[in-house]
Amino acid sequence: MTKERKILYGAVFALVAVLFVLGGLYDLNISNTIYQPDNFMAMIFESFGIFPPFVIVSATLWALYFSIDEKKKGAVPKKIALAFLSALPYVVYGYMASETYWTTLWVRVVVGLIATALLTPMTYFVIGRVKEENRKRTLLFLLFASIVCVLSSLVSINVLKFIWGRPRYREMVAAGDLEFSAFTPWYKINGFTLSGHHSFPSGHTCSAANLFVFCAIPEVFPEKREKGKIIAFLTAFYTFIMAYSRVVLGAHFLSDVTGGFFIGFLTYAVARYFYFAKFGKAFTAENEEAECEVASETIAEDETETAEEAAPFETEQNEEVASEEEPEIIKDAAAESIAESEEAEKDGE
Repeated sequence: MTKERKILYGAVFALVAVLFVLGGLYDLNISNTIYQPDNFMAMIFESFGIFPPFVIVSATLWALYFSIDEKKKGAVPKKIALAFLSALPYVVYGYMASETYWTTLWVRVVVGLIATALLTPMTYFVIGRVKEENRKRTLLFLLFASIVCVLSSLVSINVLKFIWGRPRYREMVAAGDLEFSAFTPWYKINGFTLSGHHSFPSGHTCSAANLFVFCAIPEVFPEKREKGKIIAFLTAFYTFIMAYSRVVLGAHFLSDVTGGFFIGFLTYAVARYFYFAKFGKAFTAENEEAECEVASETIAEDETETAEEAAPFETEQNEEVASEEEPEIIKDAAAESIAESEEAEKDGE
């Protein structure tokens, strides 16, 4: 781990600690101040903002699909199974995203199927356009990203939600508990519950934080190294907007979104350390091979350009040589002609 990354991680964890303290002291006050249940943009984020883990898992399955050699035995059934599995994340995504507007089971299932019909082909074409020399690196990276998503958003968050049993702000408002007597601080575990009370931690914020996996792109694709800071900034900004929108809607408290972010970021940091320690050689080999291919292509292009640039000069030189040789040829021809005429005169005599 580089010194720069250690400093960054230290700053992030310090920020999380401060936010947890602030949440423990002012969670309720903050929610009372910024609560806007009809905020349209926040509702949009609630519906569609949870896309990262679903897109990443689906993309990983499509990458596996394209990695299968069609000439090998059993390739066709494997591809069919992967194509089917790659559609399932979008069924779940549409089902969960529609909860904001619809609660009827069959309507949410239909929305899930529509989302699948729209998003699955898009993911297929995007992954299918990856160049052959980049496919193995892309697959290794997406496997890492999927591990982070599954461990954080799809496992840790949901387990903790059911165990913590913390009432949401808007649940208390809907129940008429305007004194917020059911409110509990984030560090108090209320016990297992299936019927609501799933405020801590925030799943939406954790899903947004899953985008931090893309900060590892420069490690997989060195040619993208200059884009690392831009990726980190955009990911942090999106995660902040998501966290803010969850508090605005009363779906979560400050400490809830802090917990969601912390779980997502911590899973990413730990997985990145161990995953790249294990598969670092594979990435290095792929990168060196890709760099060799790029270098060979560059050399070939340089040789072609050099040949094209040299061609006009060679033509000019040939023309100059030809123009210099031309008078000599004329002189030789004239001399031969004089000699022939002299011989003809002698013969005549």
